[in-house]
Amino acid sequence: MNNPVKLFIVEGEVRDFRFVNYMTKCFFSTGRFQAKIINLPAAQNIYMLYKSLKEDDFDTDVVELLRDKVPSAQKILEGISRDEIDEVYLFFDYDTHQKNVPWASELTADDIVKTLLSFFNNETEYGKMYLSYPMVEALYDYIPMMCQSFTECYIPLDQVGDYKRISTDGNPKARVHFNISEWSEVLAVFVLRIKCLFDLADLSYELYRDIINPESIFDKVVEIKQDRNSVFVLSCFPEFLFDYHRIDFWNTFAKLKHFKFDNCTK
Repeated sequence: MNNPVKLFIVEGEVRDFRFVNYMTKCFFSTGRFQAKIINLPAAQNIYMLYKSLKEDDFDTDVVELLRDKVPSAQKILEGISRDEIDEVYLFFDYDTHQKNVPWASELTADDIVKTLLSFFNNETEYGKMYLSYPMVEALYDYIPMMCQSFTECYIPLDQVGDYKRISTDGNPKARVHFNISEWSEVLAVFVLRIKCLFDLADLSYELYRDIINPESIFDKVVEIKQDRNSVFVLSCFPEFLFDYHRIDFWNTFAKLKHFKFDNCTK
């Protein structure tokens, strides 16, 4: 396949789209990782996506589903066939505050998310899904060089619906146009948060590749939610970048020796 397309599907058409554009510009536009990327809005949350797929018994390709149902996606994909797309990645929010799941009353919201993570587990087949906890604003919810996020490490369940405002108010990172400097901070903070989430004294690249994936992170987040009635704050974009670019990328960005660990909220 000549110059294959990699498709990044994001949940929203504004902030999610803006963040994935920042990521594409920083990490896929130049150098040896240069790739032909198309960023595509799904214009629906994770439960709406599940509903659309379930109605067709999970027999519809997500790319064609969005082409058919989302006008902006149809416009972006104009002239591009499914065969030209060799990898599909989906970036969605955990969205614990959403209530639009009555049509799946036999399942809990977490059951639905688990089903989608199991279905979207290979970028060269149906696609690979990554989740932000509790939502995409987790990308800028951090304090540089510290393990504690701007909103601390957790957001109580009864505040998740207000997380956009909580994570933005007074946070200087909320208005930053993310360049490589900000991404370097975000990536290092992500590694530290993974250590906290999995209660690891150290985290090598080999251990990361062995135990960290979207489903294992989800299981830990659900465990914490049940124990603390809170959601652990974690962005999905660093997770994707470490998965995609592998060991050289890890050695460049997973640097924690200057970070302050004393403020981590366990």
